[in-house]
Amino acid sequence: MRYLFLIIFFSANLIAQENELINDSTSTNSNRNLFIEDYSNQLNIKFDVSNEIENYYLPFEQGILNVKPNLGYRYALVFNYRFVSLRLGIRPKPSSESLENEGESKSFRLKIKFLFDDWSHQFEYNYIQGYHVNNSIDVFAENTSFDSNRHVQFPSFTTSIFSGSSIYKINKNYSLKATESQTEIQLKSTGTFMPRIDYQIYSIYGTDILINKQGEEIQRDNYNTYLGFNTVFNIGYYYTFVHKRNWYLNLFAIPGIGFDLYDNTKVTMENTESNTYFDMLISFQTGAGLGYNSKRYYYGMEFNYRLTHDKYDGERIQFYTTKNEFHIFIGYRFKAPKTIKKSVDKIEEEVPLLEDNN
Repeated sequence: MRYLFLIIFFSANLIAQENELINDSTSTNSNRNLFIEDYSNQLNIKFDVSNEIENYYLPFEQGILNVKPNLGYRYALVFNYRFVSLRLGIRPKPSSESLENEGESKSFRLKIKFLFDDWSHQFEYNYIQGYHVNNSIDVFAENTSFDSNRHVQFPSFTTSIFSGSSIYKINKNYSLKATESQTEIQLKSTGTFMPRIDYQIYSIYGTDILINKQGEEIQRDNYNTYLGFNTVFNIGYYYTFVHKRNWYLNLFAIPGIGFDLYDNTKVTMENTESNTYFDMLISFQTGAGLGYNSKRYYYGMEFNYRLTHDKYDGERIQFYTTKNEFHIFIGYRFKAPKTIKKSVDKIEEEVPLLEDNN
């Protein structure tokens, strides 16, 4: 209840501040050019380095396992033009020593955003196979005769997740594109209240095979699979401080509440049993971004923090965990090639709603 009270209290203060902000700044379309400079008709390409890696807590005979994939930093090229933002990323192959100690992880990820003046929609598919136990030295302490760098592995453990989010900004003078795709520049300091909905459809399976610290493959008699859907309704507040037109500092705080509905199939030597669970979720996200945004090029860094508290009894996988995430990026704007311009023009002709919102 204390989490819910904090969310309600925080949201009420945000709404009050937002109403005051809109009344003071008279947020109208005619005033927009004083706050926002538009570069969405130029193609910009951003090089981004990040540490985005999911991890989970998995119930086990010896205790709770913290499992994570053997993935390093992600290097991505992000293409932004008009209302579309497309991210293509790669991760360098781990060293041979890392593969021996933590196992191999296979991954595929595709992320796309549709950015309009007032709306932002993001869709992502993330597939990872191959996890290791990050806290092996604590949970499997009896195996002290083996190298402490060697981790217990789940080579077939697989997470397949489709996720999406939609954001709506209230203050017309705040540039969502300046923070999301750098296709605009925020000219003056301002903030906005933003409702947001996040959702995920996920499948988690493959804990039936384990490789112990001795390197032996073990077929487990008891294991679980998960198939579920969750959603979180958020009420966030974003503010951008602008210094000498080109330097900026972004800050945001997003409290939210939602639910997780999933099917847990438990397999044992005796039988297979499936149960459906409904858990309430309370989340909080916050972060900051610092950078430089000019007519031709831009660069900066971002740090995001997410904490989700769910009704977790220690008998099922904890899907949400605390997550710290950073991005370092640099980008350049230039005239879009005719092929790209004609392709997007054609899409807007076929879907007039896109042109009206862009």
